[in-house]
Amino acid sequence: MHNGVMGNIHYTINSYKQNMEGSFTFFGERGTLKIGGQYLNEIDYFSVENEENPVLEEGKPANQYGFYQGSMSNHHIVYQELIKSLDNPGYPFLEASEALKSVEIIEKIYAASPFVSLSERS
Repeated sequence: MHNGVMGNIHYTINSYKQNMEGSFTFFGERGTLKIGGQYLNEIDYFSVENEENPVLEEGKPANQYGFYQGSMSNHHIVYQELIKSLDNPGYPFLEASEALKSVEIIEKIYAASPFVSLSERS
């Protein structure tokens, strides 16, 4: 990063049959924190100077798709909206250009990194 802090990001949405563990780990001068769990809903490790371990509220359960268990339990709303737009061509729905914003964020992270070669960015 511009201030000299180093970071590492690995990201995928391709997982066979179920979501796999996701995590963010932060190493700081006065503490370490790892947020993990299948849906980034658990504090796996917390050791921060002069701070008590926080207690998280219980999150919503995963969606059950029959053949696949996964995704945060709000994705059904996206599918409901998609069906409405397919049934009614005048119904507004997310444009593909909006969906590409997630990919653009990832590409910008790679492009900004001095540690990723040009061949690894494509």
